[in-house]
Amino acid sequence: MDKQILHYSSNHFSFVHMVTEPPTDVATHIHDCYEMFYFISGDLTYYIEGQAYKLRPYDLIITNSKELHRIVFLSKASYERKYIHFKPEYVSPYQTEQYNLLAYIEKRKLGCFNMIPAKNVLDNGIGELWENIEKASLDPAPESQILMKIFFIQMLIKINQHLSKYNNPVVDSHKDDQKIAAILDFINNHLEEKITLDSLQERFFVNKYYLCHLFKRNTGFTVIEYITYKRIMRAMELLVAGKPALNVAHSVGFGDYSTFFKAFKKITGYSPKRVINN
Repeated sequence: MDKQILHYSSNHFSFVHMVTEPPTDVATHIHDCYEMFYFISGDLTYYIEGQAYKLRPYDLIITNSKELHRIVFLSKASYERKYIHFKPEYVSPYQTEQYNLLAYIEKRKLGCFNMIPAKNVLDNGIGELWENIEKASLDPAPESQILMKIFFIQMLIKINQHLSKYNNPVVDSHKDDQKIAAILDFINNHLEEKITLDSLQERFFVNKYYLCHLFKRNTGFTVIEYITYKRIMRAMELLVAGKPALNVAHSVGFGDYSTFFKAFKKITGYSPKRVINN
């Protein structure tokens, strides 16, 4: 059962603090925004684009709108988290030619530099800024929304400063990482083509049944599930850019519009035309 401790929402920005007990695996989902996920307690693995993060209290996970992610719970331990969803428009007035607040969120290779460990979160003052955002969201004072944005901008700067020091992401390593990374890169760069288990087997010289096992273990997704979600994510980008839905269906690898429509509606909960109309 979910217990919502706090929910704040304004234009292009939302903040949620929630506890779930007992937790169940979170269905694969996609966001049309950026997410900051602040882990408080629980027993889970957070999968992002081929990387598996076993989280500890006060770890921070950052994902952009192109990164497919899933949470798998390892026990029924109480699950508490805070998260922020925001769109670039929320901070765009503060962007300059010399400094990009979203550089490390937007330009990372998919599945890399997603986690900031708890020690760094606390030592760099990111945790304190998160608490300040939460307090401001509860404050009815007229200046509270301004303070929230100030604290959030400061948090983004702190995150950029931290990530700029590192050349490698902090992730669990698997001996098959390179193989899976190559497969993920191929899928993401060939979404418009017909991709099957047989074609992947032939290209990457790995038995398709073993490939399925490796892929699921490393990403948390089945191969077909991953391909479908990535096609829908790409379709959303094209629809937002004003491309006709029928053209979009073919350009992201669907053989016919009916199959595309059903997959889009199942994953997003609404029709492709709704994206165009918005």
